[in-house]
Amino acid sequence: MKKGFLNVLLAIALVSIGVLLLLSNLDVISLEMSLSWENIYPVLLLGIGLKMWLDALLKSGGSWILGSFLTILGALLLLDRFEVIVFELGDVLRLWPLLFIYIGFAIFLGGNKRKRNFEFHYDSKADPQNTATFSRKDPKPSRMAIGSQEFKKDNWKVEPMDLWNGIGDYKFDFTRAFIPDGDTPIHVRGWIGDVKMVIPKNVPFRVEASIKTGDIQVNNQNASGFKRELVYETEDYHTATRRLSLYIDFRVGSIKVDHV
Repeated sequence: MKKGFLNVLLAIALVSIGVLLLLSNLDVISLEMSLSWENIYPVLLLGIGLKMWLDALLKSGGSWILGSFLTILGALLLLDRFEVIVFELGDVLRLWPLLFIYIGFAIFLGGNKRKRNFEFHYDSKADPQNTATFSRKDPKPSRMAIGSQEFKKDNWKVEPMDLWNGIGDYKFDFTRAFIPDGDTPIHVRGWIGDVKMVIPKNVPFRVEASIKTGDIQVNNQNASGFKRELVYETEDYHTATRRLSLYIDFRVGSIKVDHV
């Protein structure tokens, strides 16, 4: 762990030195300025803050609160060094309004802390016609900070998925896909984005969709506004030998699932 931190610190230092030397060669700053520790450490703070922020977005450690604070502090100190504004390290207490911003974001992003494990249990005793049994593979997690993904190539293979995206859209066209027998769970989560899915009429499915701000449309059923949830399943979902189990959760955006 210590070695990893040293590698990150070394990488940030090298990038910072490279940026300062590049700016010096472009006559944006003077070489004397770039060699001063007083002008280097704001870049280090900015780099460390961005690294922690990105790690938090990708859910691989880090801290979005501390990361964003260091990023803002480093940026303000850099602007001071370039004589754009006046801001010294001793002025850090002037950033106290950030506390309200962090609390607001924590409430907005934290929201409902209910744990959703996407396990759809079905009691076979309640329906003697249910004879379907499934062996389910664990989906491989996929994390992106910013970006969009499309699944609509001809004969693309549907597998269990666990997708997370900070900002971006998802498009699924299951009418072009090869859907294997059994129950295929697909998790799609993120902060901001649109999700569009097209499912063939002969494939039963269940969807549990939730969104904090936006709208949900599943097979002509709608929910819009704030903190909306919609659960829908086809009539033959429980007895099907081939089906899709979908869980979609976004903070802001839209969710649309068509059964065609």
